[in-house]
Amino acid sequence: MTGKQRILAAFHGERPDTVPFCPNLYYWFYNRLVTGTLPPALAGAQHPFDALRALGADILARWDTEHATREVYTAGEFSEEYGGESIYNCPLVTAFNRYPPHTSQRRRRFATPYGTLTQTWTLTEQAGADFESEHWWKDWSEYRAIRFLLEAREYAFDAVEFHRWVERVGDDGVMMAHIAQSPLKALHWLAGPENASLFLADHPAEMQALARIHEEKALRLLESMVDNPDAQVFISLDNLDSAFYTPSFYKDFCQRFFTRAAEIIHSRNKIFVVHACGRNRALMPLVGESRVDCLEGLTPPPMGNVPLSEARRMTGYDHFTVNGGMDAPHLEIMEDAESRLHEYVRALFASMADQRHFIFASSCTTPLPTPWENLAYLRDAARECGSV
Repeated sequence: MTGKQRILAAFHGERPDTVPFCPNLYYWFYNRLVTGTLPPALAGAQHPFDALRALGADILARWDTEHATREVYTAGEFSEEYGGESIYNCPLVTAFNRYPPHTSQRRRRFATPYGTLTQTWTLTEQAGADFESEHWWKDWSEYRAIRFLLEAREYAFDAVEFHRWVERVGDDGVMMAHIAQSPLKALHWLAGPENASLFLADHPAEMQALARIHEEKALRLLESMVDNPDAQVFISLDNLDSAFYTPSFYKDFCQRFFTRAAEIIHSRNKIFVVHACGRNRALMPLVGESRVDCLEGLTPPPMGNVPLSEARRMTGYDHFTVNGGMDAPHLEIMEDAESRLHEYVRALFASMADQRHFIFASSCTTPLPTPWENLAYLRDAARECGSV
């Protein structure tokens, strides 16, 4: 089977020739590329696909294609610029932004009739990643300006751009199509998780109004792209973690959106994935009720709290695909790595019963200290233990 066939078979509950092996190397790759620390095996590599192909992995990509789903503002005045300083003399690609050489900030500005909003992303050289250092929404008094922003913001799907990435990955894997995010995550992006949580507690009616504005626009986006033949797997780039997605917040600000999105996607016999980071145990029954087909990046203990062998039972949803297992404590093993990783994979795969609806993948990402050899050990173990 090809990587594409293998991944789609796993999502649809069929029996692939071997369990898909799908590490996410984006953060690891780009940081090592700009710092000149790629291993000799990747000499000349310029994109994570090059590394994944060198590894013999199945490519399940949630980045790159996010740029095919774009924000469009129909009112107000939007502008952005890059600034700051960095040591990198070539462009640096992160999960959310692409920084020109020697820049470290992305600044955005949106003028409304109710005041001007600003947002800043800041790249940190220590982490090799960027963070939202200034949120659009800093104080409740900006509510009218934020509502204006949401009412002015539409989403557009660039099918030509998406097709380019689908062709680039070819039969080696699957490009996931982005459907924006849940209303709760949209509020997190606007105000930050902490302020958004306080606003939700203090102003539930107003926050529900904002959530509904976003939800309807995101679902319109999905309707516009769901029949595209290139798009077989759709992803909502949330960060599902019970620390900020409490069960009550999920019920009030995610469940309706995820359920409606799943119905639209399933009516075309396609797959709906939501990204997850952290601890998900309390949310698993709600995810199953929403008919989300997969949480991308489930993390087993000790860093997470969902043993992969129990994940499908926790959701109560027979079509749920377990995706994860490559977590930081194992990826960063330095001593006796080959035997320890083979032992881990053998035990994990044995716990997964018949191994259908299972994708051995990164639990969010691959940390920078991960040795290239560990990825190869995990690949070899997965092919050995996951073959029919």
